Amino acid sequence: LPDFSGDNMDQRGFMEFTRQVFAKCREKTKPEGVIACFIDWRNLPALCDSLQAAGWVWRGIAVWNKPNGRPQKGRFRNEFEFIVWGSNGPMPFERGVGCLPGYYRYPNVASKDRQHQTEKPLQLIEDLLEIVPASATVLDPFMGSGTTAAAGVRTGRNYIGFELSKEYHAIAVERVAAEAQAAAATGAEDDEDWMA
Repeated sequence: LPDFSGDNMDQRGFMEFTRQVFAKCREKTKPEGVIACFIDWRNLPALCDSLQAAGWVWRGIAVWNKPNGRPQKGRFRNEFEFIVWGSNGPMPFERGVGCLPGYYRYPNVASKDRQHQTEKPLQLIEDLLEIVPASATVLDPFMGSGTTAAAGVRTGRNYIGFELSKEYHAIAVERVAAEAQAAAATGAEDDEDWMA
């Protein structure tokens, strides 16, 4: 699978980079909007700090349990990723969002099916998008192979995504086109504005 930029930053560089990205995303996010970002244990403290330094209200951490996580002899199994999340200011209870779990259990995408090194299961992302009201637009500044975009199509949410890698961008465009075609075939609204 193609490499992607920034995966080997040291912790201080990672904190500053994510702070800048999160601050720019916050500028584009409506009041009460939500941010959610996956991270493993190594950079969990740094990500929590950079989210707050960018002006978001840190709301907590949800957990993704990967039952097929990598075993390591003599160590605890790496079978969790964390979802650091927050809001752009207050989060009224009347946002049209129900009570969501803080723990999700889905296996990793199988290596033979994976289109990106850190690809997440599509159903996991669909579940996580429930934190976003159905009428909202999802912004993904690191779209990779397009899992969040595909989940947006499946759940009827608007989506804006960015990807630096030309290889992953091409994969994401193809994937979203296939999801949009499948949605149109099932009678869902056919909106091809995502290609702009």
